Amino acid sequence: MPGPAIVAVATVLCAGFLMAQSSPPPKAIAPAANLNQLMRGLFFPNSNTVFFTQRYDPAEVKRADEPSGSTDPLTGVFGGWEAVENSALTLADSADLLMTAGRKCSNGKDVPVGNADWSQLVNGLRDASMVSYKAALTKDRDKLIMASEVLAMSCANCHNKYRARVRCQ
Repeated sequence: MPGPAIVAVATVLCAGFLMAQSSPPPKAIAPAANLNQLMRGLFFPNSNTVFFTQRYDPAEVKRADEPSGSTDPLTGVFGGWEAVENSALTLADSADLLMTAGRKCSNGKDVPVGNADWSQLVNGLRDASMVSYKAALTKDRDKLIMASEVLAMSCANCHNKYRARVRCQ
């Protein structure tokens, strides 16, 4: 049976070997999209899916001939009301992308993630998106019309402050 000193030395050597084999911590990866690209590629199309309900009933939207290839969420495999639900949830979860450090505006300025009001506006978007999601679950257009007004106001609050004045797109 090995003595305590041998066990201690073996433990230290084993720990040192394992530490030497571990990989370095991952580097922070810069966001791929600038704020304007994120707005056009993610927030604009998903908010428009929610806003669609202001004029039309998603249940009446016909599926595309090939739903799995549809570029319109309302006519795709997960279309109709489910598309509205999914878009509202996407907006809520994507709000975190607006707080990603290192994201740039289209003019090269940093997205103002450190500003208290920016954080409040992002939280407002997240909350408004969840209001839209809960309304979509009811499949009641009147509730969705009210919810989409809440969503539109959250977008306008941020756009009025940052898009028009600071030109952070």
